[in-house]
Amino acid sequence: MFQLEIHKLILRYYLMMLVTIITVYTGQMWLIAVVMAIAISAVLGYRFGGTEEKGKVVRLEASPEKTARKAG
Repeated sequence: MFQLEIHKLILRYYLMMLVTIITVYTGQMWLIAVVMAIAISAVLGYRFGGTEEKGKVVRLEASPEKTARKAG
């Protein structure tokens, strides 16, 4: 899932545009691969480093007092 905060997303886009401008003005077309890597990481929301879990799912137990109902 998407794991980036909005300010980090915006910084990645600025970095992508900076590398794009450098690529165009210097004529080093091999830097397009770096630009594409930055763009894909920004669009897909990859986060590098850290093992912090923010959206942990906790399964709740069914209430023992009520019996389960069938659908329909």
